[in-house]
Amino acid sequence: MKQFSPPKNPFFRAAYLLTRRFLRHNVGAQSAALAFYLLFMLFPFLIFLSALLGLLHLDVAGILSALAEFLPAQVVDVVEVYLTYVGSSPSPQLLVFGLVFSIYFPMRATNTLMRSVRTAYHLGPAHGVVQVLKTLLYTVLLIAAIALTLVLMSVSDRILAYCVANFGLPAFIAELWARLRFPLAAAVGYFALFFLYALAQDSRQPWRNIWPGTLAALASWLCLSWLYAWYVEHIAHYSLLYGSIGTVIVLLIWLNLSAMSLIMGAEVNGTLMSLRKERSEKAETH
Repeated sequence: MKQFSPPKNPFFRAAYLLTRRFLRHNVGAQSAALAFYLLFMLFPFLIFLSALLGLLHLDVAGILSALAEFLPAQVVDVVEVYLTYVGSSPSPQLLVFGLVFSIYFPMRATNTLMRSVRTAYHLGPAHGVVQVLKTLLYTVLLIAAIALTLVLMSVSDRILAYCVANFGLPAFIAELWARLRFPLAAAVGYFALFFLYALAQDSRQPWRNIWPGTLAALASWLCLSWLYAWYVEHIAHYSLLYGSIGTVIVLLIWLNLSAMSLIMGAEVNGTLMSLRKERSEKAETH
């Protein structure tokens, strides 16, 4: 039986090698495992945040008065119910529980992601204190990157205008924030991915072995997120089919697509490294 020969065209050859890597490295199962840990990152953090707000004895009336200046009344009503509830039942036990698992599940997600990246680079499983420290370091970086991105994306023009009018925020800072927040959010995502691919290595890699997959992962994640959001809004209608559980289904599918994008970025780097190795071997033989 004649063995299948990969295409000679560089583009189709890269696509063939990338598809073969996807199947051989079982990226689908790795993405599902990563999506599982990403999902469980959310709930302990929400529990921790709720318990923390309950213990702070917040001035609910003052907060609602400030929020009413730039948020719709329906949203303010929901915030009022939430703050009143957590303020009436403070729980140090829930605070500790949320804090512990807010660290545990991100570390598990980071460890799963690093293991997938090492597989893409054809590196064996990493063990020892160094790997634990790398995982802890990137977990901190990941939480900081997520927090910074949320701040950049959630502080809207209305909030900035309110701060300029009532808190003396300079107008040029508000304008600068409005212009640069989206490029800054993209830069935060790029460097978070770049450090992930770099920290997963056993030795220092040249930039050309890291940055192409970083850009590919970021671009594919943005594209898939936009396409999926459009699909859910115009075609899927999960809420009509599944009711309130439709939100969880949408979140799970989006997390799985996000996890696949992150892992495939490393696979892109591995594919490019394989192609460069093939070219160098051919040059040596000729």
